[in-house]
Amino acid sequence: MNQLPSFLCIGAQKAATSWLYGQLRQHPGIWLPPIKELHYFDHLYCPDNRSWTRWHIQQGARKLIKHQLNHAKAIDFKYVAYLAGMASEPMFTEAWYGQAFDRPAAKGRVLGDITPEYCAIGDAGIAHVKRLLGEVKIIWIIRDPVRRALSQLRMNAQRRGVDDGAPEEKWLELAASPEITNRGDYADYIPRWVSQFGPSGILFIPFQHIAQQPQAVLREIESFVGVGRWDGYNSMDEKVHATRAYAIHEGVIAYFNGLFQPQYQFLRDYFADDFVKAI
Repeated sequence: MNQLPSFLCIGAQKAATSWLYGQLRQHPGIWLPPIKELHYFDHLYCPDNRSWTRWHIQQGARKLIKHQLNHAKAIDFKYVAYLAGMASEPMFTEAWYGQAFDRPAAKGRVLGDITPEYCAIGDAGIAHVKRLLGEVKIIWIIRDPVRRALSQLRMNAQRRGVDDGAPEEKWLELAASPEITNRGDYADYIPRWVSQFGPSGILFIPFQHIAQQPQAVLREIESFVGVGRWDGYNSMDEKVHATRAYAIHEGVIAYFNGLFQPQYQFLRDYFADDFVKAI
């Protein structure tokens, strides 16, 4: 049996998970797969995601193989074979997930999987996580619900080629997408994960701390996942995957403000005031 992750980062989407992936890959005691976001559990338990999860893995493998062929001084054929295996059927099986961590560099290191969509896998999916990974550590970055949704809206608009001058009705249509509303549903998801892993098994990080005190955030994560202090992180202050600065209609902002009021109430009830102020 291959070694499996001892920690997961399950969200939130548009809450600096790509920044975290880039930082933790630098730590000599941590190993993360070369394809960020394996989507193993959400492929199984979020049926709507199956329309694109294979494409995501295959696209990631394609880019890495192309880079290896075009830029490596000596082609690592075993690495190319590993990537080809990740992108080949059968995919999203337990054996496939284990093979994602079957690399020489992973041996003896703390392994992780950063896939924000895992937050939405429901009770059956969470039970599967616990059955397969045991008392895996859970990292969860919490971002202000409206700001997170607006960032995801801009990303989706950019991917779909939406023009700045699109009418408000088009923006409201995009804003009502289930993938935007569901991925910020802290009130539903947090109690489900806490019921399985307990408060001590989940490290909640307020989003603004990443910009305000990135080194302190990484120190907290190092301690939580059980690796030593690393002082060699580069580019801690750099933003990753900045989206186009669309001007958003006031009607869309009003829509999100109304939609996410229950989320704000949950966050105020669940977390301390200082935490909520920093999301």
